[in-house]
Parts: sequence; structure tokens; C-alpha cells
Amino acid sequence: MLKKITILVLLSLLFFSINGDGLAEENKNVWVGVGSSVNTDLKEAVKEAGAQIEERLGKYKPDYVILFSTIGYNPVELLKEVKNELGKNVKIYGGTSCLAVFDQNGFHQGEIASLSMLAVSSDEIKFGVGGADLDATSPFEAGKTAIIKAMENSGSKEEKPDLILITAAPGAEEFIIEGIQSVVGDVPITGGSSADNSIEGQWLQYANGDFFSNGVVLTAIYTKLKIGISFEGGYGRTVNTGIVTKAEGRVIYEINNRPAAVVYNEWVNGEFKDVLTDGGNILSRATFYPLAKSIRGSGDVWYSLTVHPSTINAPEQSLSTFVKVEEGDNLTLMRGDWEILLNRGMSTPKLALKNGGLDRDNIVFGIYTFCGGSMLAIPESERPKLSLLANRVLKDIPYVGTFTFGEQGYVSGIGNMHGNLVSTMVLFSDSEE
Repeated sequence: MLKKITILVLLSLLFFSINGDGLAEENKNVWVGVGSSVNTDLKEAVKEAGAQIEERLGKYKPDYVILFSTIGYNPVELLKEVKNELGKNVKIYGGTSCLAVFDQNGFHQGEIASLSMLAVSSDEIKFGVGGADLDATSPFEAGKTAIIKAMENSGSKEEKPDLILITAAPGAEEFIIEGIQSVVGDVPITGGSSADNSIEGQWLQYANGDFFSNGVVLTAIYTKLKIGISFEGGYGRTVNTGIVTKAEGRVIYEINNRPAAVVYNEWVNGEFKDVLTDGGNILSRATFYPLAKSIRGSGDVWYSLTVHPSTINAPEQSLSTFVKVEEGDNLTLMRGDWEILLNRGMSTPKLALKNGGLDRDNIVFGIYTFCGGSMLAIPESERPKLSLLANRVLKDIPYVGTFTFGEQGYVSGIGNMHGNLVSTMVLFSDSEE
């Protein structure tokens, strides 16, 4: 009889370990849930996403949520409903995405709006969220203020975080990064610039119960878990290169002592001859013809930072871009197509795994930032394949994704950078360093 009871107990323990509702669940360190919705009713959308999260988290209440949405929802009501659904004390970080959001459950584009949330409950990770208004101070000071607030919010004001997530309004990202680094040094920063659907300045940034229309929000993350980060341009190099001989801020006036737009147009075999004389917007057409700035780091480490030309300016025939360019920078013409951009769905998470030396079986969640301009260059019918490709690499790992108007990331040996037409991913592993 005693032998029979012992066997039943062992079978019971085995069941709970396999089922994931017993001992195996209790031994986990990080609980993560992802939820999304395209419901036209904001309250119902949050409820739908919240129910999906609760199904994954069970009895565990989230400490922190990443919220990405498109611009169709009222931000005041959105943040209010998220707290009603996930808890008054949950920390909220995020911002608006271009046209759609995506996650492990798919590509979500709603008739009015869409949202995706990733919620985390864990004693292994400490989060702090802070924000600052760019209209109230300089970008440098805003970056400085936001990281100090985020560190205070985490309860670790005197400690440097292990990672910083960033969502900022487009336009001054390099100076924001400098402000952050003035406080914490070269702590890795990853994320992207908030977006709207048509570059009309309707983007928003979310920080707990507040939001900004022209601000920066940060998450300071403290953890002993292993982290993998990728920052991928993913275009092919051409033989066309030159030196910037005159530039100011994000405007390139001369390459090789000649008007920058003239040189660029020659490199692309006259693609922009129709706007070369009178000037004009070339943003969408230049997506497949970006420039890359060669950056040298420590030792023999080099990185090609992708720069997206946006406008040809008349009469001087200069080029406006979305990245700061300096005299002496070496520029190379890059070339790509929509298939290359779509395939980042696999290559970007693979690179994060490789850079972090991570085992896919130990990954607990991820955050994916994908350039909005790259997404728009992919045919509409093909865009849903992005999450499908990412899932091939990540399997059932929960992740949340946003489409941005500028990307910030970290490359070992180089440091933190702001670039264009880039995809980034950060992955967290439940195996400690």
C-alpha cells in the first residue's frame, strides 16, 4: 500500500511539473504576458489585451507594462484604462507606433487604432520609468532629467541601471542620448522615436499616468539576467563613397567638395533628377538608397550607421537627413529592397541572441523596434509576415514591437547611437550572468 501511495505522489509531482501550473510555475523567476487589440472601443481594447495578459500571468500581478499603440486612442483614457485593468501601481512605459503594432500574436492594424502590451512580474528585474518635456528644456537636459526620474522611480537612485529603454519624440535624439550618458555613462540604451501614421507630429510618449507630445520617456532596468541587444541596418554596400566636406546638424551641404544632392543623385543613377533643381521630399524613395556613416570604435571595430535622406534643398542642393552628420564623416551609398527589410524579422532577433550569447530556450521576453519607414516600404500584403518570421526564431517567446521614426541602440565597442532605417531587439534570458 505504501509503495502504491509513493508512486501516486511521484506521478502527481510529474503532472504539475509538465502542466506548468504547479511546481514548475513556482520555480520560475519571470512571468510575462502579451496582449493586443484592434477594437475601435478603447475600453474594450484594453480589456481584450488585459484578458490575454491575465491568461499568461495567472495569479501574478504585473509590476511593469510596455504599451505601444497607434494614434487613434485618446491618451488620457488609454493610460487610465491600462491602470484600471492591470493595477493602479503598475509602471507604464511606451509611446505611439506608425500605423500598426506587432507582437508574438501577429501584426495588428486597426480601423481606428491598435495597441499591444507586454506586462512583467518578477523579483529578478527592477524597473523605473521617468519622462521629461522637450518643450520645457533642451534635449540634453531632458535626457538628463528623464533618467534621473527613472532611477528615482526604480528606488535605485544611486545605482547605474543595466539597460535603458527609450521612447522619444523625433528630432534631437543624439542630444538626448548625451544627456542620459552625462548621468550614467555608457550604459546601453535601446528603443526608438515615437511615430504617427503620416509624419504630422501627432506622436506621443507614455510615462506611467502621464503622456507627452514632444518628450522623452525612459525605463531604467536593473537585473542580473543576461541581456542580448541587436542594432541592425541590414543594407548592402555599394562602391560609391565620399567624404562630407560641409555639414551642419542634420544637413549635408557638400560631399567631396561638391553639392551633396548632386553627388547623391549621381550615385543612384539619376533617381532624383526630377527634384534636383527645385528641391523636394525624397523620403519614401530614398528608403532603398540610404547612406551609411562609418563609425570606428575601440580597436578594429567599425559600424555602418544608416542615414535616411529626407529632402533635397534648393537652391544649394543640400541633403536633409534624420541623423546628425559632421564634416570629415565617410559616407557610403547603401542599397536594399523590401525583401531585405522584411527578412529582418528573422535576422534582428538572431543577432540579439548571438550578441548576448543567449540560449533561445532560456529567453523570457523581448522588445522589438522596427523602423516605420522600413515597414511602409514593405508591400501592405507582406507586412503581417514580419511577426511570423520573428516567431520562427523566437518560437513562443513573448515580445512586443513598435514601428518608429528613428532608432537608438548599442553596439559593443562603439557605444550608443541614433540611426535611421534600423531594427533593434533586446532579449532577456532567465539564466544569470
